[in-house]
Amino acid sequence: MELKERAEKYINITDEALKKIRIIAPKNSYIYGIAKDHMDMILNYYNDAMYFYKKNDFINALSAINYLYGWIDSGIRIGLFDGDNDHRLFTQFK
Repeated sequence: MELKERAEKYINITDEALKKIRIIAPKNSYIYGIAKDHMDMILNYYNDAMYFYKKNDFINALSAINYLYGWIDSGIRIGLFDGDNDHRLFTQFK
């Protein structure tokens, strides 16, 4: 698979994941602030990935996607986000 095609594949998977995750921490809790921070990092890395992709820098686009997925999966595993038990898109705890 060509590098551009691989980047497109993982951007599409990421788009699907971003539509599915949601913060589950109560809004008036301390942990909600942590969840929001996690989500901000995810979206920042997504924006970075799209910036690199548009510049035809597919290596850095894929790198940014890998980082954002680490934030997503860690957030799901520690209970900040709900991934709707989707084991295809996310690394669930159980």
